[in-house]
Amino acid sequence: MTAPYSCSVIIVAYNSRDYIPACLASVSDALKNIDSEIIVVDNGSPIPILPEQKNAFPHVKWIDSAENLGFGKGCNLAAKSATKEVLFFVNPDTVVSRGTFERTLSYMASKPDAGAVGCKILNGDGTLQWACRRSFPSPFAAICKTIGLSALFPKSKIFASYNMTYLDPDEETAVDAVSGSFLGVKRETFDKLHGFDEDFFMYGEDLDICLRIKKLGFNNYYYPGTSILHFKGQSSKTRRFRTFVEFYMAMLIFAKKHHNYHLPTFIIAIGIFFAAIVGVFSRLVPQWWKMLVDILVAVLCGAVYSCFAPISLHQVAALALFTWMPMAIAGDYVSPRLEGFRLFKFLLPAAAVSLVAEIFALRADWTLIYPAIAIAFGCVFWRRLLFWLGYFYQIFSGKAKRSILLGGTTDSIACWFDRYHLKPGLNILGCVTNHPECVTEENREHLLGGMEQLAAICKRTGSRELLVLSDANGFREQFDAAQIKSLGLCPKLLIGADNNTNYAVVDLNYFY
Repeated sequence: MTAPYSCSVIIVAYNSRDYIPACLASVSDALKNIDSEIIVVDNGSPIPILPEQKNAFPHVKWIDSAENLGFGKGCNLAAKSATKEVLFFVNPDTVVSRGTFERTLSYMASKPDAGAVGCKILNGDGTLQWACRRSFPSPFAAICKTIGLSALFPKSKIFASYNMTYLDPDEETAVDAVSGSFLGVKRETFDKLHGFDEDFFMYGEDLDICLRIKKLGFNNYYYPGTSILHFKGQSSKTRRFRTFVEFYMAMLIFAKKHHNYHLPTFIIAIGIFFAAIVGVFSRLVPQWWKMLVDILVAVLCGAVYSCFAPISLHQVAALALFTWMPMAIAGDYVSPRLEGFRLFKFLLPAAAVSLVAEIFALRADWTLIYPAIAIAFGCVFWRRLLFWLGYFYQIFSGKAKRSILLGGTTDSIACWFDRYHLKPGLNILGCVTNHPECVTEENREHLLGGMEQLAAICKRTGSRELLVLSDANGFREQFDAAQIKSLGLCPKLLIGADNNTNYAVVDLNYFY
């Protein structure tokens, strides 16, 4: 089937160096036999895309920005260089299936009134991201989502209008808006609208352009005939608080610009502020138990110390404060950022500051150093104990997935192993490759054998997953899908980099 339109795929990348190679590899594969071009804007990233990564994709037009222009402005910059009939705006932390562009272009051709088209967007585990189609925000819809009514009544058109969860995700339909993670729009329509509104920095641009498209008399369509995988939030992980503020500022800009609520702006602003407060707490609530355990450790250490020397309630409170405040600032209560000796290096200076402050402000005795150090050790101890309990539970319950890595001839794979061959969510036993003679010396210690020995290796190790490593240039070794299936292995794509605390695992059956 020949695509009815040519297309330009525009990707605005910010701190997405780990994900952009896999994204470009999938986009390039999906654009075969289509008159197309790929344009990538490296949007002032503090961690820029490497020259060797750019060299690995010579067909891509690269645009480097010295500053972070934001999503809309970055897209508009790239669109000026685009030469094709349809523009696709695709997030860098996505992987597209092989027929994505061809099918979407054919669908657009079948809908003369199509202004924008979005496809089904999935999480890395294959579940649906409900935000791939949604209604325009209204105070009532926002309240229902904020207080949880949309989650309680997902099939209700009244309470679940925000993400339209009452719709069948496998049925095409006209919607108010589709996600900017994958948005296709005809070039002539985009030019009529003068592109994205650059007042929006990172959020809200897709809602705004979809509303303006509808005002032109076109419809926006959700097309589930193809799908992409989206690893949400990769560009914002280094700017968590600022990103959160930008999201709610975008909602305020949208409300002020379109005036479709028939309410005073200050009322809308109060509602958005309320939603932001609830949003902050909803992100922290799942990890509050860690804060409580740390405070409990401080209280217990204070109680033990009181058996040998007097200690006031104020001094115990100060010890607790200087225990959890540094980790709250580091983000450890939102997601685990510190562990082992790094946690010690972070807590011990805090304990020293706490001791000095209490000696001068609360007239504490210098012997308070003992509970201060005990608290630091206690906070590390319970975290490591919980980690090992969870690990052994996974092992003895049979829930641990033993995996083999396919790769090792290019980039170092040492980052995927530690002293105990443990990574959160991963249990990689070693690597196999199609070319064992080409394995680097650094990687050789992890080599289990060649692909021709895979059956014997699986029998010996009991592995049930083959993790296909996507390296820094998007390269991944090929495998025989029929052989993998016959061995009962589940092939998965492993996307990450040397600092692999941030990685994604994708079921490769998605591509076939």
